[in-house]
Amino acid sequence: MNQRLLFEGRALWIHDFEIQQMGYNERFTIRHFSFTPPLAKHEGHIILTDADIILDGSEYKRIPLSNIEELYYGFDEHYTPASVKNFGAFWKPIRIRYGYAGILYLIINYRYFYTANEHFLSLLKNLLVPEQ
Repeated sequence: MNQRLLFEGRALWIHDFEIQQMGYNERFTIRHFSFTPPLAKHEGHIILTDADIILDGSEYKRIPLSNIEELYYGFDEHYTPASVKNFGAFWKPIRIRYGYAGILYLIINYRYFYTANEHFLSLLKNLLVPEQ
């Protein structure tokens, strides 16, 4: 079956359990220095098709859209505003809950004060919520 390519870009990502394993300095303090990347453990290429999200970089992950249980745009108890520069004034992470207890935070096409998170989230929501 051919899949339609809907989005391609760069991504930073981290799993909830990886955040929980971080120390205070790694999670909060160093994030406020210039040119320090956002809270993430992995980086690479992201592809969105009409069937999957594919992350390929420091780790490979394929998330079938049918396995996505929840999308959330914003901060929560794990990925907090205090863990990013400017306390989240310019962008927020995308949280995806999928499969059995999988939680992933994404930052798409990060450029210091800009991300493509809202655009990516809009594409993803259009795929997951059928038009009426």
